[in-house]
Amino acid sequence: MTAAPSHAAQDPSGFESRHFGIDDIFYSRTDRRGIILAANAVFQRVSVYDWADLIGAPHNVIRHPDMPRGVFHLMWSMLADGKPFCGYIKNKAEDGSHYWVLAVACPLEEGFVSVRIKPGSKMFRQAQQMYIDLCHRERNEGLSPEASSAAFLTAVQSAGHGDYDSFMTQALTEETRQRDIALQRPVDWRLRSILSIKEGVKEIEDHAGDVVRIFKQTNQIPYNMRLQAGRLEGTDGPISVISNNHRQMTQSLADAVATFSEKSLLGNDYLLQAEFLHGVSRVQHDLLQHFAVEPVIEGQDKPHEMALLSGQQSDFICKAHKAVVEVSDRVCAFSKICNDVRRLKAGLEMTRVMCKIERSRIAERVDGLDEIVQQLGKAQTDLDDLLSKMDGAVQQILEAAERLTQSRQKAA
Repeated sequence: MTAAPSHAAQDPSGFESRHFGIDDIFYSRTDRRGIILAANAVFQRVSVYDWADLIGAPHNVIRHPDMPRGVFHLMWSMLADGKPFCGYIKNKAEDGSHYWVLAVACPLEEGFVSVRIKPGSKMFRQAQQMYIDLCHRERNEGLSPEASSAAFLTAVQSAGHGDYDSFMTQALTEETRQRDIALQRPVDWRLRSILSIKEGVKEIEDHAGDVVRIFKQTNQIPYNMRLQAGRLEGTDGPISVISNNHRQMTQSLADAVATFSEKSLLGNDYLLQAEFLHGVSRVQHDLLQHFAVEPVIEGQDKPHEMALLSGQQSDFICKAHKAVVEVSDRVCAFSKICNDVRRLKAGLEMTRVMCKIERSRIAERVDGLDEIVQQLGKAQTDLDDLLSKMDGAVQQILEAAERLTQSRQKAA
């Protein structure tokens, strides 16, 4: 392994590199110890190291002291578990300058591959502030890398992200969007389709909770009806019969409501995976295009590096599509469950109509019975509205999934 030149120890906190543009994208591959085995010309140009000082050197030769140790601890933990990592990294070049990247690192064969683009979204600025705070805590509280990693994950959640997977997925989505805009490229319709599916799934899950709440509220109606029946007609009158029928119906269909609630959870984890892997495959696709026109670097097998990257990109595209298909299948199954909800709704309507008929036979004012009829009527109206919205969301999801499937079939 070649040692870095002595003048690399200059103060790296100074000027930002002028060698890194929004259209640049660079690549490096390491073994499991983090020793650089291969890289592209952009990496060498931006880092300002000679090739002899990069190949065979540890990747942390470009580590910037402003980077929290906890972020690298998280990165290596995820990679050790066989998971891709995406995060903002501040690096130092050999000339003392610094440059920020959004890095996507993935396990590959007996090592790791990293692809980096220039960041610039709001997520980037949010991460920068987290890193400043985390470095301060590492210095002043003596946090170990593990403790710093845990503190970082807490900060991510406090910033409104469910977990780091959500954070890195959103970061990758936002940065690739910003890059498309800066390079004046068309909107990524595949990403838009995945996000459309996510929106539809969220709408279904939100509305499903409202449906369950409405049915739970109607469970009290038989009890209220029995109270009215006892006051108006004794225990064997028609209102009592309606009350008993409604109670039996709600009990027998309780399982249907529970199944509906369970099936409405359509798999946000799958969609998060699809969105992230699609973003990774897009960045890798861009890199492959750059790689194809870069000059051959002495001592490196360019076709081999491109084949490795292309193979991983194809694998990620396949996994992203499988995740979309899984959600699409769940949505189809959920749509059938909605028919059970419609039968539940029909039962509420039957109870309401029968109550209304009995109410018309009673001359005196019966506020309690009137209120029951109104409650059932409102429940029916609300359920009609919710089911209509969920039908629209189901259609939105299935159409977006079909577009993605057709595109993949054509590509194959």
